[in-house]
Amino acid sequence: MNYIAHLHIASVTQTSFAGNLLGDFQWQADPRNTEFYLGWQLHQAVDTFVDAHDATLRFKELPRLGRRRFLGIIQDVVMDYWLIRHWQTFSDEPFERFAQRAVNGLSQVKPDCPERLQGMIGSLENHNWLPDLGKSSGIARAIGSIQRRWTLGHHLEPFVQELDEIILQAEQPFLDLYPDVLEMAQATAKQLQQKM
Repeated sequence: MNYIAHLHIASVTQTSFAGNLLGDFQWQADPRNTEFYLGWQLHQAVDTFVDAHDATLRFKELPRLGRRRFLGIIQDVVMDYWLIRHWQTFSDEPFERFAQRAVNGLSQVKPDCPERLQGMIGSLENHNWLPDLGKSSGIARAIGSIQRRWTLGHHLEPFVQELDEIILQAEQPFLDLYPDVLEMAQATAKQLQQKM
């Protein structure tokens, strides 16, 4: 799962927007900051669950030009595409309102976030590009951004060449996966909150 999913999970579980994004920024939250730490733990649990889910394994077994070990990155991004496309199935709140609420929530805690996450929040404050992830052009830009930031980003290029096909192939795996993710995330959040 990528940004939209982790932000949605934060909303559903009433945990920190920023905390739920921290797992993508190679930064472990301080356990004394319980709000961030809970979200960070939840992010880790969601990623582990997604990686082992049958829908993910089936998606990764489809023939690809690129190397399977890098497909999880592409899967995360295209799952956001399908979450936006199927938003009304999972939320009564209009997506645009949710996206603005998420940015507002992130802005409130921006000074407490690591530098890279602060940069992302600043980018969202200047132009809320979360809705763009519901378009194939937005997905291509997101992958391009990963390629530029990551030393192994060139390994994603074969997937970019097949992106339209991969997006189509990801719809059913998303629909099989995401309801289970939400159920697991809600149960996990409750368990984590009880331990705090």
